[in-house]
Amino acid sequence: MENAAEALKMFFAVFVFALALSVFFRMTSIAKDTSDMIFTAIDKTTYVNYNADTSNGANRKVKFQDMIPTIYRYAQEGYGVTIIDGNEIVARFDLDTESQVSSCLWNYRYDSASTSEQSKSDAIKNEICEYLNKNIIEKVNNLNPHITTMTYLDGNSLDTLIKNIYKTGETDPRKDPVYTSWLTSNTYQNNNVTQRINCDMYGGSTNFSLRNPGINENDIKYIAGKHKAVCEGRGLLEKYKDANFTESIVQIDRNEYIEDENGNKTDLLVFGTIRYTKKREIIYVKNN
Repeated sequence: MENAAEALKMFFAVFVFALALSVFFRMTSIAKDTSDMIFTAIDKTTYVNYNADTSNGANRKVKFQDMIPTIYRYAQEGYGVTIIDGNEIVARFDLDTESQVSSCLWNYRYDSASTSEQSKSDAIKNEICEYLNKNIIEKVNNLNPHITTMTYLDGNSLDTLIKNIYKTGETDPRKDPVYTSWLTSNTYQNNNVTQRINCDMYGGSTNFSLRNPGINENDIKYIAGKHKAVCEGRGLLEKYKDANFTESIVQIDRNEYIEDENGNKTDLLVFGTIRYTKKREIIYVKNN
């Protein structure tokens, strides 16, 4: 009997210890989850993680100030940001689009290009049109009544759009063609991206470093110059500081762009503009 009593005491002690240990780990887990929720809530760079399509109502109302951290992180996070006002795309921040634009030969550069270079430029423009129409404009058209139906892009309207977003602000007609001067191959790329955002955010124009070091400024490939803010005379912050937007976050599977129905590589992959097969597009539509 004495041995049985001692065994029961030992069993009870082990049971109490195991119970206390379980409670300790449970409380630690709850404390961690609570602290994570608090830090997430106060983190100004946090954005809502939507995976649904806009047609399923994956949207929320935000102010322009809420959009600023998302815009500044587009290059680091690898997503695209599009700002729409009425029936117009007023700004787009996306490394893939910028890579495509920098591969195009616009204005006098296009006129002096060879037939193969012109064909490549046209193919890139078609890819930009297709991507924006399917993954931006079609999504936005599902947001009614937040916005009137947007018109689909063609080659001419795309030229106008890109020249507005990626204009240089140069008065010299030789340096007037559109290019993404902030998307450089040197170590200053991240600084140039931030510099470009600052310019669009606060207005004016800003100089950028030479993309092709060693090229004489009289050479047709000399593209050092300025970036002019997308809003004439003032920046996005001043123009939209009191505006409200509908934010939609769309997760896009871009495997369909890598190969066509015949198994051939598409232009998006050939031109080196596909960085991720899964990509997030964040669309901001100004509310009427």
